[in-house]
Amino acid sequence: MGKTQKSKIFVLAKAMSVLLLAVLLCGCGREGGAAGPDPTVAVAAAPAELTPTPAPTPDPDALLREQRLKEAQDGFWWDRGYLCAINADGSLKHDTYIGVLHFGEDGHYTSGDEKLDKLVADVIAKNTDSGMTRMEKLRAMYEYTRDNIKYVGFPNHELSIEPAHGPEGWMVEIATKALEEQAGNCYYFAAEFAALARGLGYQAYATGGVMSAMEDPHGWVRIVDENGDIWTCDPEMEYRLLDWQERTGGQEEVDDYFYRNQEELSLDTGLAYSQQVDPFKAEKEEAEKRAAGQTAPAAAAVPSATPEASAETVPAA
Repeated sequence: MGKTQKSKIFVLAKAMSVLLLAVLLCGCGREGGAAGPDPTVAVAAAPAELTPTPAPTPDPDALLREQRLKEAQDGFWWDRGYLCAINADGSLKHDTYIGVLHFGEDGHYTSGDEKLDKLVADVIAKNTDSGMTRMEKLRAMYEYTRDNIKYVGFPNHELSIEPAHGPEGWMVEIATKALEEQAGNCYYFAAEFAALARGLGYQAYATGGVMSAMEDPHGWVRIVDENGDIWTCDPEMEYRLLDWQERTGGQEEVDDYFYRNQEELSLDTGLAYSQQVDPFKAEKEEAEKRAAGQTAPAAAAVPSATPEASAETVPAA
């Protein structure tokens, strides 16, 4: 064998050795020739992907209750202009009374007349906002009444001696006409403002009686506050003074007839108001029936909502 042939054999043997070593290292030399990990060697399992915990679904009712509590004023909240009374947890009061204010099955305050309720809610929704205090809203409704009714001298002064409230009262009918027609006399001003004030949670009453030394028939509003104090509001009188000022320029400053103590108002203006029909009588009797459980739902009225008053002519407080 020549030297050249021996060299080739040596190179071939070396190559075969390298190939065999590579096969052994790769595990390809095991029985069956199948490639794969050595079963004697433990292989760590790949970590499982973590599934994020889904966020809890918000409870719409809980969110709404929270919203009511944030927006509530003196325990009242407005749903698109409709007055609602709320509990401490933000839920609505249903089928109950707060003074003379009745809250129905849907939680909305109702005058007993669906048409009037909608008219009142629309005016409140369009002319107030959540940034206003309840007194600011009341003032806005007073000015709305004063500025949106054109005075018309209807010959219906018998309303001064007829009850404004209760089943036979004129308040609901006249307030509806005033809001729809935007025209009327002092009783229309009184009925509309009383309806709007009730829509803000106030214990408000349209009142018929007489005023001034001449005892002219007149209509105005009385509001009973939480302390039982009675306040006089007379948007029609302020309308007349403003109208007179505009037409004649004869009065530089117009007296304010909004939310005034009667004694103070009489001293400032020289006008004495007296009622010929007790404005609280019908609703006071109804409150007494509710408190006695004679009507449902039974709920005691707030004491300040039904002050004692005579049905005879008495001076306004």
